[in-house]
Amino acid sequence: MDERDMSIINKLTQDARMSFRRIAKELGISPDTVINRYASLQEEGVIRGSTIVINPKEIGYQAMAVFTIDTSPVRILGNESIPTDSSLVLEKLIRMPSILVATKTVGDHDVLAIGVAKDFEHLVKVGDDITRIPGVRDLQVSFWVEMTEVCPKYFMV
Repeated sequence: MDERDMSIINKLTQDARMSFRRIAKELGISPDTVINRYASLQEEGVIRGSTIVINPKEIGYQAMAVFTIDTSPVRILGNESIPTDSSLVLEKLIRMPSILVATKTVGDHDVLAIGVAKDFEHLVKVGDDITRIPGVRDLQVSFWVEMTEVCPKYFMV
C-alpha cells in the first residue's frame, strides 16, 4: 500500500459513495487507476465494504451506553461445568440490534460493547439481555444522554 492507495481510502472514508471519477479528478489520476487500486485493496482485504451512518436520534434512540462485561471461564448447567470463552459472549453481543460495536479487551474487563438505547427502560432490557448470555459473570453499564457521533470511519474493523 502506498500514498496513492491511502489517498483513495481517505476519500472513501470521507464519503463512501464518492464516485471513482471524482476521486480520480481530485487526486489527478485516471479513473481506471482508482478502479484498479480499489479492486486490489478489496482483494487484499484492506477494504471490506462500505456503509451508511445513521443518526440514532432520528430513529428513536435517545442515549448511548458502554457495557463492560466480565466473563466466567466455566458455566454451570445442572451438575455439569461447561467451559466458556469470551468469544462466545462476543458472538452473541455483535448480533444484538442495539449494540454498535463490541470487542474483547485486556484489563479490568473481558469484553467492552457500545450500544444505543431508546430510553432508560430499553437500556435496562439490553443490560438484562446481556446478563442472560451464557458466560457473562458481571456487567457494568455507563450511559450518556447527549448523543456522541459514532461513525464507522473511526473504527478499524
